[in-house]
Amino acid sequence: MNGKENQSKTNKSISYFRYMIFILIFVEILDTYTTNNLNVVVSEISSEFFPDLSENAAISFYQIFVAIATVGMYFVFLNQYLADKVGRKFLLVFTVFGMGIGSFFITFSTNIILYTVFLFLLYFFFNSDIWVIYINEESPHDKRAFYTNFVLIGGVVGALLIPVFHDIIINWRGMTYFAIILGIPLSLIIFFTFQETSKYLEIKNDNSLVKEKRRMLKENLGIIFKSTRRKEFIVILVISLIIGLNNLFILVGEDFLSGSFTKDDVDSIVWVMGIASIIGYFITAISADKIGRKPLCYIYSIIFPISIIVTVLGINSSEGALTLVSIGAGLANLSYWGLRILISIMALEIIPTRSRGTGAGLKALIGSAGITVGLILSSIITLNQGLAVSFIIFSLLYLVVFFLVLLFLKETKGVNLSEIE
Repeated sequence: MNGKENQSKTNKSISYFRYMIFILIFVEILDTYTTNNLNVVVSEISSEFFPDLSENAAISFYQIFVAIATVGMYFVFLNQYLADKVGRKFLLVFTVFGMGIGSFFITFSTNIILYTVFLFLLYFFFNSDIWVIYINEESPHDKRAFYTNFVLIGGVVGALLIPVFHDIIINWRGMTYFAIILGIPLSLIIFFTFQETSKYLEIKNDNSLVKEKRRMLKENLGIIFKSTRRKEFIVILVISLIIGLNNLFILVGEDFLSGSFTKDDVDSIVWVMGIASIIGYFITAISADKIGRKPLCYIYSIIFPISIIVTVLGINSSEGALTLVSIGAGLANLSYWGLRILISIMALEIIPTRSRGTGAGLKALIGSAGITVGLILSSIITLNQGLAVSFIIFSLLYLVVFFLVLLFLKETKGVNLSEIE
């Protein structure tokens, strides 16, 4: 009887894990869509809110207001800290619901001030990556990268839907409708059907750790920076800052492309970027648990600056411009997101479970600061030199990432999360 009961529990656990993965794919579809849907209508938004300015001036001012809105991303740190205090499930529900309701408010933007306020609100919720913590704490230690990238592959559906909706929706505000329709019901499904992660429950149910659950933020950070791998975590924070600086390519790349290509051509490039992401996630899913995280970090940190240069040169090419830009933008997207998710996985694999949410939040905070700084610096460069110069300058910082990984980071493949101190 005990054998049958154990087998039944095992089957139930496997079934729940599969269900969890299935739902988290929809979470990532929502996150991917919400993160990128407004980025394909930048030229429409800037021209509506700054109709009397030149193209360079309009996009320069647009970057300043978006930079202000990105301060909302800083609260991701608070979200992930709370994931250590009240649990992963509550924060997952909260952020998914927030992406839906934040997208709803965006539709009421009638000027750049309202747009900035509502974008600030939206940024508060997305990119929290609570689902990544779920995957890392529930997956077998030798399959964490596989399942993380499996969810990401499913989530690329969100990116592929963007050019579809861009083609059929006339007003840029309509790009938010899908996020509204998906986000709010999905949060309810998670609330009623998801369980707390097993690693978090180990701490919650351990009487010796009751006091630790009441730890203040300062104590949580102390655990991280007193751990044996604190130096590596600091390096990861520096890499996150560099990745954040290069989010510029994602946020305003459409405006750069729309100056030389038609709307249909831009949508085609977005399609290529989405497909490139799928290829990249497949490569990472298969390779990261076999050959390790570090070799892929090397590859992505070299590919990104090369692909940005190809994109910039391609857009000024007299022949084959669309082909060159599609290849460059596709590889840039592949390597940008590939390195970003690898660094997220490595961060979680060196942070103690007791402070994993806090550490992930700090990494997100530094990355968000990079986005803000990148937009502000780029707005100055763009006004005088154009976006292309900004893209190239920031992309070259990925060569710094190469050496940081080489010199300071240890391989984290196969690390047992329960044993991290």
